[in-house]
Amino acid sequence: MTAYMNLDISSKFKTVIVAGATGYIGQYLCKTLVSRGHRVITIGRSTPPAQDALIYGNINVEVCSRADIEVIKGSIPRIDVVISCLGSRSGGRQDSWLVELEANKNLLSLAQSGHAEQFVLLSAICVQKPRLEFQFAKLAFEEVLVASGMPFTIVRPTAYFKSLAGQIENVKAGKPFCVFDNGTRTACKPISGRDLALFMCDCIELPEKLNKILPIGGPGPSVSLKEQGEMIFRLIDKPCRIRQIPSAAFSVIGTLMAPLGFFSQRLSDKQELLRIAHYYATESMLFWDRDAKRYSAEKTPEYGSDTLESFYKQVINSGLKGHELGEQKFF
Repeated sequence: MTAYMNLDISSKFKTVIVAGATGYIGQYLCKTLVSRGHRVITIGRSTPPAQDALIYGNINVEVCSRADIEVIKGSIPRIDVVISCLGSRSGGRQDSWLVELEANKNLLSLAQSGHAEQFVLLSAICVQKPRLEFQFAKLAFEEVLVASGMPFTIVRPTAYFKSLAGQIENVKAGKPFCVFDNGTRTACKPISGRDLALFMCDCIELPEKLNKILPIGGPGPSVSLKEQGEMIFRLIDKPCRIRQIPSAAFSVIGTLMAPLGFFSQRLSDKQELLRIAHYYATESMLFWDRDAKRYSAEKTPEYGSDTLESFYKQVINSGLKGHELGEQKFF
């Protein structure tokens, strides 16, 4: 184990390797790091196009390959911090363990060989009550990181603004807003990409963030799924129309598909996607109070100034460009 002594993570400017820089949060993070004077080196299969003029450099490598990472060790410049924004795109079983665990272990090995002073991991608040493959894979790496001796910060954000915008175009087209059950079973304190990037930059600049697991949400009260729909209808000035979908439907369909998953990886991943849908339909993205055995909006830390309502106004007026949902979209 590498010894890390007498660290000064409060030094003003750092050289930071960012993995997952082409992703939603990664792009915000690179811009924010550069705006604060840090040197950014992205690592991955491609350079983020929007960052070409901003980043200090790019390491073109397959981060999921341990052999590829071993090749570049010793050839990289001095690095101070490694930040991982990696995440499974599909949430499928194999992809989750390959990306959430193995790729992050490769990055940790790279950080250790380069004598980095800190490893920052973008995790998720949903790992508090794990039932899904990607959650178990995230937790597995969190345990590896904490036990490694590398100074760390683990960031567990609540829902992103963009994940709550998937129904806006449907509502504008005259369709009802879909909720699970009665729409009040779950709630969240969503955070914008910009605010989350600012918070993650704080994690490499403020010593009190070191060796902590930090849940984080956006400003203001928590909002239920029904309240999200009501907000959208109010902003587009249309009568509120809510359609209720039983959350149990995901479990029923998943159970029927279960035997087929043994014979097909594709069907197994489809079943896992249904389990993910059921999880988000029934679990809040808030701090889980283990003592009270309930989600607590009051204990969910808040950060930033961007509000969900202002984000909805932007999307209603300008569309989802830059906030595309991809495989995260259920409706």
